[in-house]
Order: sequence, then structure tokens, then C-alpha cells
Amino acid sequence: MKKKNRRTPRVFMDTNLDSDTAELNADRARYLRSVLRLQTADTIVVFNGNGTERSAVIEMISRDRAIVRLTDRHAPIAESGLRIVLLQALVKSDAMDQIVQKSAELGVARIVPVTTEFSVVKLSDERAERRVAHWQKIAISACEQCGRHRPPLIAPPRSLAGSLASLNDECSRIALHVHGAASLARSTQSAPDALSIALLIGPEGGLSESDLQHAAAAGFRMATLGPRILRSETAAISACAILQSGWGDLSA
Repeated sequence: MKKKNRRTPRVFMDTNLDSDTAELNADRARYLRSVLRLQTADTIVVFNGNGTERSAVIEMISRDRAIVRLTDRHAPIAESGLRIVLLQALVKSDAMDQIVQKSAELGVARIVPVTTEFSVVKLSDERAERRVAHWQKIAISACEQCGRHRPPLIAPPRSLAGSLASLNDECSRIALHVHGAASLARSTQSAPDALSIALLIGPEGGLSESDLQHAAAAGFRMATLGPRILRSETAAISACAILQSGWGDLSA
């Protein structure tokens, strides 16, 4: 029986891909074998986020190891010309997972989880480290699926004040708030101050007055997505899509 035609799977490998062969670690080998159901002689595409993307043929695969033979080189999809840094207030696990997945698909360059006054989710240092590793895997998986070459970086969770202080001075700064003075969609009709934007999204309870004051002092302007109060994950995904549509690679 012939195999059904399907898109060639893409697999991220955090390693140099300039030699003739490459070895996948146990996690990646299990993914190929148990999730994708691939076998010896099957073809995949491997990429490393550093500019190298190649076809590869599986030469050996087991439960904890796989070796591929690297063949043709491909030109990766270019990153968006708009660099979005998403400052996302910590929300519950499923919602945060969805934000990471969809923002990775939408080309966000960096995701910075932040704690705000109304944040319900609190993470110890140990739990935070585990969550960051979990989110990074979700981001990589999203890039494997959507064709993106460079997974976004996931920063360790930190306070809103600390996150604001660490921002690049060159970036434009937007905080979403239902009572924002301007529409985010309309703001994309004019050129941004820079092709790097820090986007601040509040938690389920929204940004407090204190949070907004800190953001304003850091140069953020308030924008709205409209009259309805959206869930944090809806707001984050919608805002990233609007920004990419206005200034990034969804505008073509």
C-alpha cells in the first residue's frame, strides 16, 4: 500500500548542520519515531535557527537515538522585518501555552513573561525554570509546523518593573488597555517609531493603575483593540496579528 502524500516534517536541531550527518538526541528521536511514526529511509527537513536548513534522510532510528544524512540545502523563510517583544503577564497554563504557540507562529521575536499586580499565577524559581523549558518546546514545535526558521526566545519570568527596565531604548512601546486612547489597528496606518515594538499584555484581571503608571513612565502608549474585554490570550494573539499585518510580514 502506498503511503499517503504528506508534507515533509520539519525538525529543529540545536546544532551545527554543516557536516554530512547529524545525530538527534533522545527527545528528538522519540518525536520522530513515536509521534511522526517515521522509519529508516524517510526524509525530513532539519533546521537550527541560525540560518541552516537542509533535507535529511533517516539512516538509523531507535527509541533514544537517531542519525540522519544531510543532503540539499534550503533558503529559510526570512524573519519578519518587524521585531515584536511580547511582554505577557503570566496567565493560567493552557492560556499561556496558547499564547506562546500562536505568537511563535505570528513571528514574535521574544516572549517575556511578567508578573503584574493582578497576576494570579505565581512561580517559584524552580517551577519558573521548568515552565520556560516547556514554553520553549512549544515555540519550537510551532516553528516546525509553520515553516518558521528561528524560534522566539523565552525569557525567565520577572516583575513588570524589571522587564520594563531591561527594554531596548530603540523600540516603540505599546500597552493594551480597553480604555486606550487610540485603536491599535488604526495606529498601524502610520509608520512606527522603530521596527522593534514592545507589546505589553495584562493578565485575566487586566493591568492595574499602578501597572499602567509604570508602563507610561517607561514610554508606553495605551492602545485598544475595541470595546469588548478580551481574554488575555485573545488579546495577545489579535494584537500580534494586527502589528504584523500593519508593519510586518503579514502585510504583503
